[in-house]
Amino acid sequence: MQNLRDKLLKAGLVTEKQAQEAARDQRQGSAKKHREREKALSEEERQRREAFAAREAEFAMKQLGAAGLVIASNVEGVNLGEVALDEFWHAAVELNAPIFIHPVQAMPAPRTAKFALAQIAQYTFDTTLCVGSLIFAGVLDRFPALRIILAHGGGTFPYLLGRFDCLHARMDRVAQGDVALAPPSAYVRRFHYDTILHSPMHLRWLAEAVSVERMLLGSDYSFPPSDLDPVGTVRKAGFSDVETAKILDYNARALMPRLKA
Repeated sequence: MQNLRDKLLKAGLVTEKQAQEAARDQRQGSAKKHREREKALSEEERQRREAFAAREAEFAMKQLGAAGLVIASNVEGVNLGEVALDEFWHAAVELNAPIFIHPVQAMPAPRTAKFALAQIAQYTFDTTLCVGSLIFAGVLDRFPALRIILAHGGGTFPYLLGRFDCLHARMDRVAQGDVALAPPSAYVRRFHYDTILHSPMHLRWLAEAVSVERMLLGSDYSFPPSDLDPVGTVRKAGFSDVETAKILDYNARALMPRLKA
């Protein structure tokens, strides 16, 4: 840009101030073009990723005969509701494919590095953040037929419904980007929940919050927090025989018809 200034001054057509202003304008114009190019490349990459995810979903369901899809609760630290995945969500609906969302953290946060707090709290909280983003970003409203299974009993989402509703009502929804058409508690039965709570009492509470029909047997095998007797845990919760059969078998078959009898 200094060359432009020198050329203008050498030609004797402008003053020093005018030459500096011309060089500045050229710098700003180049920066704007650079930003626009970066934005275009970013949009192009977003579209490629979104299309790839949709193609993989179709391949899994149509070519591999999968019963459903599995995705992580965040993408490189970004909550799913804030990731451009509408093409993927649409594909899942069209394929009638349930989606199992499992938390993921590449590295534990400093305060969860000891005492297994990453597995106890960080993973379940990651699911909660994911659910909040899906609701507030309007994903469930845009795709009312979307079927999502949440790991570990839904993280802390079912137990924070009151707090979710409170802040939905009180936050600056425009500034926060909250476009949900209803309070978060209205979506609690839009999800399905596995039984990895390690507590019969909390399984009973979960059933009251989301209904038995939304609960599926889970084991978390072979990870450290796996339930070594998942069927026994469900049976200890005091459900009726019909309710127990739904949780252990029928609900999963209704959600995933491809499961073998």
